[in-house]
Amino acid sequence: MQFKVTYARYWPKRRRLEFAATGERNGCVFTVVTEVTCLKEPTTPEHIHLVALARLTEIFRQRSASGH
Repeated sequence: MQFKVTYARYWPKRRRLEFAATGERNGCVFTVVTEVTCLKEPTTPEHIHLVALARLTEIFRQRSASGH
């Protein structure tokens, strides 16, 4: 899976990082907009990328409506 975080914003009061990412997985192009709870604010682009990777991995592990 290859992706790029195109937007990220951290909400300190809610401890939530919202982000948008686009990329490619198994030959399919995707765009995801989601949010995730963080224990600490991700302060660098690398930290944001790692948080996004963990969330995208979780999303793609879920079975789709078609069963794949």
